[in-house]
Amino acid sequence: MKRALAGLLALAALLTIVVWPDDVSAHALLARADPPINASLRESPTRITLFMTEQLQRSHSSIQVLHSSGERRDIGQTEFADEVPTQMSVRVLKLDPGVYTVVWETLSEVDGHTWTGSYVFSVLNPDGSAPAGSGVEIDLDRPGTPVAADAAVKAIGLAALVIFAGAVFISWLLRPSPISTLLPLMAVTLVVGIATTGYESIAGALRLGDIGFLGDVLFDTRNGLWLQQRWYALIVAAALVGVRLLKPVSLPDRLVLVALAVLAAVWLASSSAISHGAAIGSGWIWGTLFDALHLSAAALWIGGLLGLIIVMRGQPDARIAAVRRFSVAAALSVPVLAAAGLLSALIQIPNLNGVVETDWGLAFIVKLAILVALFAAAAANAFFLRPRDAAADGQDQRLVHRFSRMTRIEALLGLAVIAASAVLTQLPSPASAQPEIEQKDNTVVETVTRGGIIAALEISPNLVGFNTWTATIRGTGDNPVEVLLLRFRYADRSVGPVTVSTTRLSDNQFQLEGAYFGLPGAWTVEMELRRATGEDLIVAVETDVESGYQASPFATDSGGALALPLTQMDWNGVGALWAFVLGGLAWINRPHIRRSWGPRGGDAAFAAGLLGLIVAVVLLTGLHVEPGRTLANPIERSAESVERGSALFAANCASCHGETGAGDGPLADSLPAPPANFTVHVPFHPDGVLFAWITDGIRGTGMPAWAPQLSDQERWDLVNFLRANFDISAAQ
Repeated sequence: MKRALAGLLALAALLTIVVWPDDVSAHALLARADPPINASLRESPTRITLFMTEQLQRSHSSIQVLHSSGERRDIGQTEFADEVPTQMSVRVLKLDPGVYTVVWETLSEVDGHTWTGSYVFSVLNPDGSAPAGSGVEIDLDRPGTPVAADAAVKAIGLAALVIFAGAVFISWLLRPSPISTLLPLMAVTLVVGIATTGYESIAGALRLGDIGFLGDVLFDTRNGLWLQQRWYALIVAAALVGVRLLKPVSLPDRLVLVALAVLAAVWLASSSAISHGAAIGSGWIWGTLFDALHLSAAALWIGGLLGLIIVMRGQPDARIAAVRRFSVAAALSVPVLAAAGLLSALIQIPNLNGVVETDWGLAFIVKLAILVALFAAAAANAFFLRPRDAAADGQDQRLVHRFSRMTRIEALLGLAVIAASAVLTQLPSPASAQPEIEQKDNTVVETVTRGGIIAALEISPNLVGFNTWTATIRGTGDNPVEVLLLRFRYADRSVGPVTVSTTRLSDNQFQLEGAYFGLPGAWTVEMELRRATGEDLIVAVETDVESGYQASPFATDSGGALALPLTQMDWNGVGALWAFVLGGLAWINRPHIRRSWGPRGGDAAFAAGLLGLIVAVVLLTGLHVEPGRTLANPIERSAESVERGSALFAANCASCHGETGAGDGPLADSLPAPPANFTVHVPFHPDGVLFAWITDGIRGTGMPAWAPQLSDQERWDLVNFLRANFDISAAQ
């Protein structure tokens, strides 16, 4: 066992080095901002409101607003909303034209992680031109323990949990119970669990500043309350194991195992309750449940396998029977592990971009690679080595040696999977990083040649708000450019031009950063090249600038704790998956059930397997009834109603669906699915269906639920507008 623990430490360190990012960005936890990131405002806002991806601990979450001079412009304390636990806001003074930096610090009430982040927005000059200045450079480093150390300790703690639960399971599964053999292993894992829980508590306090914040961590956060529950369970379990070790006959084995199983369940629950699945907000109960099922199945398989290895070393004569009983249990746990793991992964990965563009995704790919190797080792044992070993009745020492070696490899690969899982718990998942990933990026490079001089200008991200302009000048010969000015002209001449000096990066390269694209539309950027001798040159490039955002502009999901947390499938799909898993388990284990329970048991398993398959097929192919199909429109399609709907459409819908309803609005390309083309959809759906879509949104797309923002009449007015403008037959 010492070798296994040493191997786990090495694996945790290696995985942390391989997949740990150089910098964990706090921006990943920002879901929505008002005003948005990089916004250019005509008027001063009165309040800055942020929506984060996890519930906030109020005593250690705050917002500051800084002018480019570094002066604070927020007033009063950060405010929170009881009805939206992920929201915080702060009032601001009247902001003069300039560039402002919003800085936030958050403490997650769920997992105890602290994050810092910042973004900039600008208030335009009265003539609509961009103000001078730039954002304040913010040090986003936080105090506390090294994040790599946190991941390594988390890996050790998870391994201790899995090994302890597996040892309890093996003690219950095998006959006679090997509890006396496994008690020393249980004692070691409990000591490790107590130590790692203490580390997590102290690390949480150090992230807030110093050890003096330990009370805040333990008593003011959900994370701390669950750490307390874990501590109590571990201390009681340690006392129970200690008594059983010192006085073997003082407590019945059955009573000890029942108590230890309950305490293992509390330990497991304390881990799942502060996982990524518990922090998703809407549908968090299901996220927590899927995580708990996944971890429980891993404990029965991997932890049980480690316990079995120790038992086989101490009781070689009982090896064949012990392996046979464990193989059946492992075969039952693997499909549950795979199904729960799939659902947990889908919750955290809204789309494939989250896998390839985040550090969490890199760690997830590493975990999948190790899982493939683990399943290969398990398959070799289950379908090749174990049957041959059993057929030889354990007398072929070559087979015995190969089976024992492959079993140890399987166990070590299982520990490696746990180490990779621990790294995942310390990284922002794609579900929270996605708003940052889905930023628009319209970077362009324009090249102009004049008088033998080649001037190339790169504009990134070429959106309204903060941009970077990088100019590269070639062909100047012995008369280099000493100064380069950029002059910004908007298509609407009522917006005055702005001229700004750039910073020299090298002999032929200059750069400027700032919020000089204040409005969407056509802009001309003139490059004024001032040389040491001879005439200066002015060359110009033109670019179309769109409104962009760097965090989701849509409302967060307002579903409850029992809402479906997935976007890739509906409840039918989830039900079909579990029906298939449970039915498949009954079907595959028919021979074992028949041996244990007789012919009637085998027939029942056959019926259960067939029923599970039928239920899965019915759920997957069942008729889909559109919501609202029987709902009648209570608002007459009058000119007044259509006009009201037109105003609502322009204010709330055109940004995605476009002014003509063709699904080509300025935000269309940044959505997870293309917006509906109303000329195609409206004629084929009744008013009630359109009303239901507007009311509840459409899961898996960028279409939000408008029920909180728009009244029933306003939503029916929108339906009347859609019908009048995009349904030719109805309009006639």
